[in-house]
Amino acid sequence: MPSAVTVVAVLVPVAMFTAALLLSTWRARTRLLAIARQIAVTDAIHGELGAVVSPVVRHRLWGRWQLMIPVPFDDLDTVTHVVRTAYGAFDALERTKPGRFEIVLSPQEQPVPRRERTVVAARRPRGESVSWT
Repeated sequence: MPSAVTVVAVLVPVAMFTAALLLSTWRARTRLLAIARQIAVTDAIHGELGAVVSPVVRHRLWGRWQLMIPVPFDDLDTVTHVVRTAYGAFDALERTKPGRFEIVLSPQEQPVPRRERTVVAARRPRGESVSWT
């Protein structure tokens, strides 16, 4: 008859391994759900307004969703349309429960103006040939 120490010594590693697998599966499922949600919100905004913003969706603790959108604050009409479209991308169940998701707006970075490259004329070699072969 096996002793209690033997049973515990066998069952604890199996239980820890099973818990690690379940946690890993939950995390992968949550990550895929966040990616799908981000694609849905991005497609909704791009279908309505074009490619004006790029939202990021994160799944927070206790099932709360966080939608972070960098928006151009100087164009309030665009901000209003973006928030309304992003809000509509979530289903009715999540919109009716308070605290189920939040929309965080941040200032959109302005693109850096490009400078033209200066062209420098190469000097001609004087009688010598350069070869790398």
